[in-house]
Amino acid sequence: MTFDDFFVIDEKIKKKIKDYGVLSAKVNAFFHEYVKEYHIPTAFEHTLENGNLKFSSVTVLPVYIKILNASNNDIEKVFSLTKNTPLQVPVFENYLSEDSNYQLNDHHIISFNILPLADFKMMGRIATKVNVILKSFFERRNLFLSEMNCTFGKCGEKVVLLGQFSPHLIKLLPKDEPENEFELSTPSSIKKYLELFQESVQR
Repeated sequence: MTFDDFFVIDEKIKKKIKDYGVLSAKVNAFFHEYVKEYHIPTAFEHTLENGNLKFSSVTVLPVYIKILNASNNDIEKVFSLTKNTPLQVPVFENYLSEDSNYQLNDHHIISFNILPLADFKMMGRIATKVNVILKSFFERRNLFLSEMNCTFGKCGEKVVLLGQFSPHLIKLLPKDEPENEFELSTPSSIKKYLELFQESVQR
């Protein structure tokens, strides 16, 4: 797997940041190795000499899970809960693709034969555990894990985590002031945000 130098702010805006691809590869490798220590099955094997990542051959599962530990724009609109308010329990949203706004539940999975229900439930269990592990990881660094995505594959009969853990797909907030989210509109502000990840992956 290779990583480019574009930091994606949203579906319409992305900024080219020097060496961001290199950092993304390091962050992805670090967190795959980290969750492995907690017996999370992942497809990640190792980092190649050229800096790219080697993953096992898998069948990519067609559903990805977005994990929300704090309210976002949609929750604010529907439930009148101020954006970035920490949630009592995480909210899991299931989608067929990253650009889809249509959420899936167990009934969609069964009715449209999207994937075996047992695989879907295993994805949820893995995502739940990954969220607990990384939320605790960032809290020890005075950061709050607000949002992240999990994608999955299947290696034989085993559901495995694909990722990904690139910084633009992990939303962090200041732990003690979650309402003051990090500014990510300019290359300089993005670089400052990326420093949090650089510091985090340096054991």
